[in-house]
Amino acid sequence: MNKEAEVMRTSTKDLEDDRAEQRHQWDNVAAGWKKWWRTIEDGAQCVSKRMVELAEVEPGQQALDIATGIGEPAMLVARRVGPAGRVVAMDFSAQMLEIARQRARTLGLTNVEFIEADAESLDFPDGSFDSIFCRWGLTSLSKPLHTLALIRSMLTPAGSFAAAVWKEGTEGRPLAGLATAVAHEMFDLLWPTQSSASAEPEEGLDKKLIQAGFKDVRIEEITLILTFPSAQNCIEYLMDVSPELAALLANQSSGQQAEYRRRLAEKLRPYVTSEGGVQIPNVTFCAAGRKG
Repeated sequence: MNKEAEVMRTSTKDLEDDRAEQRHQWDNVAAGWKKWWRTIEDGAQCVSKRMVELAEVEPGQQALDIATGIGEPAMLVARRVGPAGRVVAMDFSAQMLEIARQRARTLGLTNVEFIEADAESLDFPDGSFDSIFCRWGLTSLSKPLHTLALIRSMLTPAGSFAAAVWKEGTEGRPLAGLATAVAHEMFDLLWPTQSSASAEPEEGLDKKLIQAGFKDVRIEEITLILTFPSAQNCIEYLMDVSPELAALLANQSSGQQAEYRRRLAEKLRPYVTSEGGVQIPNVTFCAAGRKG
């Protein structure tokens, strides 16, 4: 084996190991997402609704939701396409998908099919879907532009793709930024809140869509609010749903975990309301484009 082939093999192995670790971490926090899904969706539904509007979803259409997690925006899309339509919802975390299936059954949705699959290896025939969605999943991919090209090929000629990505920096996700800052202070490290795939500014999502061949590309900035009864409730949420934080704190003593909570509560003070609750504004970009 020549040197170039060996480098490629090593790179592929590293990528596979990285994805396996990500899958393991998301499986581990699936119960936390089930616990907090109402809090998450109370804030995030405005993003899903705008994605569906931008994609101009109609009854009877075929749709795909990539990196659906516990089933969003797949559930919203399923209601929009109706019984004559169909939604395929895929994620690489089996535990997250099981929660999504439970939610679909509770909602009485029978037009959603859940598939355990990695967004890094999409494998649907050309022209399979009228609309495709990916809410906050693109920045976890190693080759987002390659994936966007695959997504475009899977759309019907008049099909649309809609995605959401967090704004770069602390304005996008202040809570993640505060958690990172405290981790750096206490443990002298910076645990990643996003993969290296997000090194390019998220504001460039519209340019990536154009590079991938999409037409009529639009991008909008949306602010969503996460609301909690108290600072401690907010911290509990973060520790339950963040795969990176859960992995980091699992190796720390109970005393260090308590100190981490105390320091994070201090940093949350600017977001505490007069009633004692916490409101965290987050900023995301929604972008959409047509195949042709």
